[in-house]
Amino acid sequence: MDRLRLGIVGCGNICQLNAPGYLEHPRCDVVALCDTDWARAELRARQWSITPRIYKDYAELLADPRVDAVELLTPTYLHAEQIIAALAAGKHVSCQKPLAVSVAEAERIAAAVAKARTIFRVTENFLYYPPIVKAKELLEAGAIGEPSLVRIHTTRARDIVGATLALDPEALVWRRDPGRNPGGALYDDGVHKYATAMYWIGEIGEISAIVGRSADFLQETPSVAHFRFKDRECLGIIDYTYAPEMPIRSRYYKADEFFEIHGSRGILWVTRCTGEMLDLPPVVLIKGTETTSFQVPTDWRTGFDGAARDFVDGVLEGRQPAQDVVTATKVLQVPLAIYEASRTRRPVAPDTMK
Repeated sequence: MDRLRLGIVGCGNICQLNAPGYLEHPRCDVVALCDTDWARAELRARQWSITPRIYKDYAELLADPRVDAVELLTPTYLHAEQIIAALAAGKHVSCQKPLAVSVAEAERIAAAVAKARTIFRVTENFLYYPPIVKAKELLEAGAIGEPSLVRIHTTRARDIVGATLALDPEALVWRRDPGRNPGGALYDDGVHKYATAMYWIGEIGEISAIVGRSADFLQETPSVAHFRFKDRECLGIIDYTYAPEMPIRSRYYKADEFFEIHGSRGILWVTRCTGEMLDLPPVVLIKGTETTSFQVPTDWRTGFDGAARDFVDGVLEGRQPAQDVVTATKVLQVPLAIYEASRTRRPVAPDTMK
């Protein structure tokens, strides 16, 4: 195979970020779109200046021999059945995070992946975001010595300035349904943060947590979880706050992140991600009296572009892109452990979540 023929399944909000990397890849052709709303798929085809085959029926797309791979951008509660069906149809599969709504579903997916002759990965754009990648390079180079603490802070807002995406509020309806989602922000958005912490340091161990509750099922603020990384003398903190009276700059979503990594010889800051709240360099290395700034691309969409490249190149080169199903399952177990730790008021190990 010298080119990848891709079908994008789900033409809602997130496809506006996922698709451009595929459209720009020199060895990828977006040959099909699938959505339950035909007009929405047609709109994306016009916006992207392509003439794909359009399907309302996912099974019909899977039966198309001219489609080599699918990018699943569908509601999470549909992932397990859609992934398993695509692998059984002989398609390569990239699936939007989170992997699934339960560990049982993740195990079913893993069994299908083990039988498949094609490649499966979960799309995790944070692992390709240049400031996060730069921090990883500095960590591996020993810039701050031995890490001792990672803190990932997320501020959620009601209003943003500088938005460039037209977002359909209907996308939040299923996310707010506790019958379809196991949680809100700490699950749906939090998987980005747990994946980042694991990318930088390693697997997450026992967790303690307090999860805030409000009238909005998605909000879950204020919340904090703290944990020890497995086999490392390093702690982690994940916290969420909500500032409804404070607008922030963001081109995409109503959130802003700040990352700190403390080590024996210094501190690393990653000052932005989804949002652009702070007028600071994207990556800052602090070593006592010496501060070094690193200028790297900061548009959050670049992470999605990198994820698309890795999937296409991985399939064409016959290698596994990040994240594989094992890692994605471990990431999924973290928010489930956070909810259990908050509910029981005792520490919970993610790998005990079944």
